[in-house]
Amino acid sequence: MWEGNSVETKRKTVMEDLAFWAGKKPDTPFLVDLKDGRETPFTWRETAQTVDRAARAIHAHFGERDHKAAILSKNRAHWILADLAILKSGSVAVPVFTTMRPETFHYVLDFADVELLFLGESANWAEVKAHVPEGITIVTLPGIDATEGDITWDDFLKQGDGQPAPTGHAVEDIATLIFTSGTTGKPKGVMHSLGSIGRATKTLVEQTESGPGWHFISYLPLAHLAERLIIELHALSVGGTIFFNESLETFGLDLRIARPNYFFGVPRIWDKLSSAVIAGTDGGADALKAALTGPHASMAAAAVRDKLGLASVEKLVSTTAPVPPHIKEWFDLFGLPLMDGYGQTEILPLATTPAGSNKPHTVGKPAPGVEVRITEEGELIARGPGCSLGYYKMPEKTAETFRDGWVHTGDRAELDEDGFVILKGRVKETFKTAKGKYVAPMPIEAKFLESDYLDQACLVGHGLPQTVILLVVAETATHVPAPEIEAHVRERVAEINATLERHAQVGAVLMAPEPWTIENGILTHTMKVRRDRVLERFGPEIDKAAQSMGNGAVLTVEFL
Repeated sequence: MWEGNSVETKRKTVMEDLAFWAGKKPDTPFLVDLKDGRETPFTWRETAQTVDRAARAIHAHFGERDHKAAILSKNRAHWILADLAILKSGSVAVPVFTTMRPETFHYVLDFADVELLFLGESANWAEVKAHVPEGITIVTLPGIDATEGDITWDDFLKQGDGQPAPTGHAVEDIATLIFTSGTTGKPKGVMHSLGSIGRATKTLVEQTESGPGWHFISYLPLAHLAERLIIELHALSVGGTIFFNESLETFGLDLRIARPNYFFGVPRIWDKLSSAVIAGTDGGADALKAALTGPHASMAAAAVRDKLGLASVEKLVSTTAPVPPHIKEWFDLFGLPLMDGYGQTEILPLATTPAGSNKPHTVGKPAPGVEVRITEEGELIARGPGCSLGYYKMPEKTAETFRDGWVHTGDRAELDEDGFVILKGRVKETFKTAKGKYVAPMPIEAKFLESDYLDQACLVGHGLPQTVILLVVAETATHVPAPEIEAHVRERVAEINATLERHAQVGAVLMAPEPWTIENGILTHTMKVRRDRVLERFGPEIDKAAQSMGNGAVLTVEFL
């Protein structure tokens, strides 16, 4: 199945990948920490040796297989060293987000039966450390005060010296638990084996035609399976080098140091990068577009790529949601065409954009070996190489999602005449207005987010006379006067309503007073909007808007 790509195809697991490259190019850097513009590299040989010592220590600590060990740290070389060591030891790796709130953090560690926690730099540690369940041993990674844990990384490694090598996992045994964002309830622990993540990686490599030795930069949370697959496991498969971004403030510098051949992001990243280029151009967007379409367009595009630190990029991939067409247009002009990638923690990758595709409203075609169907209810179901083993300790939820070999994604979707996937929102997010007809919010929200003035959107309307859209002004438009924003929003509503059936048309607009974040509880730790929190936070204002609509008021736009 995997014959024909440019990468060694006979290896099935990350452990085999690590051993292969440690033997083939032992002195080449695999992991590179960046700090203050300085590089701290870990070669393939050093990585393999450290992982072996740590795996022996973990095995000695537990004495048997299948115990759970968590990682709480920002993206660093030691995140991946700990992850690989847990997997090699035969234990189960449980990544934890550095943005998790205390109640979710405690629930995940307790529910997952975690007994060992590798602690690195984490923005939420001061907030969550009092919520670590009893009985968990904390290993502090380098750079963390030893008093924050029970044993330091270096001392823990010594416990593995002289210990027997663990046998590790069988290929299809549970090897890692990845917790979902929990937009509709408690997070679910998705179980993956070395085999399932290995097959997913090979599918990714085949689809992207990745080259041996490619450079990657890691900055999105490694606790999310997308970053772990697309960066960590991808680099392990092709013998690449991973650079770790120090901070948001050093992102531009770190990109120029890393010179990535493959760059992975989410829609908000592309928006911020294109906005930064526009803001740095005399004359703004019009002048930039003129330069990128004029007689010296290739030179102008090369200058933009160099400024962004993306001069060496061969593949640019976006995931989590479709990228608005106007942003894709900018990156096409930069000479950096964006590929969409679509998948879920339960099964990935599902679909990617083929090279040369010009279907901006889709997320591409099914990945190699992946089969998709649309049910009578309009739900996308899929099966393929990267399918997980189900949910940890949730047999009812597993039976609900995994049926007859198919994963029920919960996404509403359509397939166009060429087999491209068009997402229409979540099945459970569809609601009925007072007119008794269903509305799918995501496509309507996406139309609003095509505006340069708007950054976040949430459409509500269950039981209301008409739908209500809640909007957040984009960071790059916060200087624009409110009357100008209002006029723009009214124009957008008129344009969008003209494309919608009467029952789905927007009847009121509420402009949120601040961005929606993880900290204010409206975004999950994977940056998804919690609709229930929006309804809770803005309930009185939504009710007031509904009353006005019920009284026959024309479109209202209210700044909260």
